[in-house]
Amino acid sequence: MHIRAPHLSKKWMIFTVTANGTFMSTLSAGIMNIALPTMSVEFNVSLESIQLVVSLYLLVLTCLLPVFGKLSDIYSRKWMYLSGFITFGIGALLGALANSFTAILLARTVQGIGSSAMMATSQALITQVFHGSSRGKAFGAIGAVVACGGLAGPAIGGALIQEWGWRSIFWLTLPICILGVWRGIYLIPRFKGNKLLQMDYWGAAFYTLMSFSFLYALNTASEKGWNHPVILTLFALSIVFFVLFIRREKISSSPFIGLSIFRIKAISYGLLVAILGYTSLFVNSVLLPFYLTDIMNMDPVKIGLLMLPFPITLALASAVSGALCAHWPARIITTAGFVLLFISTLQFAFMGTNPSISYIVLAQLVMGLGSGTFQVPNNNTVLSAAPKARLGVVASVNALARNVGMIMGIALSVVIFSLVQKYGLSHGWSATAAFIRGYTSAMLFGTLTAVAGGILSAKRD
Repeated sequence: MHIRAPHLSKKWMIFTVTANGTFMSTLSAGIMNIALPTMSVEFNVSLESIQLVVSLYLLVLTCLLPVFGKLSDIYSRKWMYLSGFITFGIGALLGALANSFTAILLARTVQGIGSSAMMATSQALITQVFHGSSRGKAFGAIGAVVACGGLAGPAIGGALIQEWGWRSIFWLTLPICILGVWRGIYLIPRFKGNKLLQMDYWGAAFYTLMSFSFLYALNTASEKGWNHPVILTLFALSIVFFVLFIRREKISSSPFIGLSIFRIKAISYGLLVAILGYTSLFVNSVLLPFYLTDIMNMDPVKIGLLMLPFPITLALASAVSGALCAHWPARIITTAGFVLLFISTLQFAFMGTNPSISYIVLAQLVMGLGSGTFQVPNNNTVLSAAPKARLGVVASVNALARNVGMIMGIALSVVIFSLVQKYGLSHGWSATAAFIRGYTSAMLFGTLTAVAGGILSAKRD
């Protein structure tokens, strides 16, 4: 399984292939958030339903991450990554041709499968190729690429949707997929897997069913009702599959994930910090475009432009924090990031009905700084502590923690928003007042998760 480390110049060429996939995923996500209000009107679905376009993608992606991570440890990490590129492209084609809300959800499901294969292996590829201080710089560079994708997404997406409609956002990703596959075939070394490892299919099945039932119930509870028989059944099933999964992990000779990795403090603390950080970040990802549309009456182009400050500062903070990883303890850098997240979510919580453009820009800038500051050192800490033989699993679990946070941030913010809004409307509040109070409540939840993440980050070694 050992392969001589590539020359430095080759390392950064390999990096560009992983960066290609990362850019495509974040570009697509950024554009999709901008498209939600338009798609909601065209398909005549509610906010609770349209958020499934984002959350179902994250749900599928999240449930399959450890599966692809384990497979990448056993088989070729290169072809696992490239197969994800191809699958994502097929999903983009299905989305471009979709003529119903159900077809859109199917397309996003396929894209989620492809993105899961890429995400489960991309960080492992970087960890396998880069060593020492260059690893922190590589993760910092990936953070900058994420920011560039986020930067391009709203700007490009707003213009595309305005001129050619939401279907154009799916067509945009197809040439990026083709370029990524072509370059990956020639540049990524064929890191051989460990055929001595085995896939525990029962463990994989129990994990996938546990994750899907819990996260799907969490995402649809606000629409169906928390006491709906389907929701209660799914939550109950998630508990049953969790018990079966833990039991299987303990008795299997080749466990699916291997609970022993959570005894490594750098990994367990890092995963919890990631969940809390991304939960805080994503409370605003779905609600802000609706705030700018419904309260401030902005068109997609203006909304896209107002989204730009976040990825700009994310790129800068990622590059700086990546360089600082070699000189400062991770807990100091990540805790500083959570302080900034706390400030930004508090700013959004008290925007009111008519904030100035400069106020929104400042809040976006601070949130971008916080995001880039905590992500890079946290990723570096988790993956640097991973046992070599289980690098793919740890990388996928790290990505899993990130996406669990994203899903929880989206789902819980929408739940809180909807509950407060419905309460207000039933008690005679105006539509604007009900929206604002629901939005404020969701953002205050984001401040609480930022505080929790900061405390946990400060306590780790």
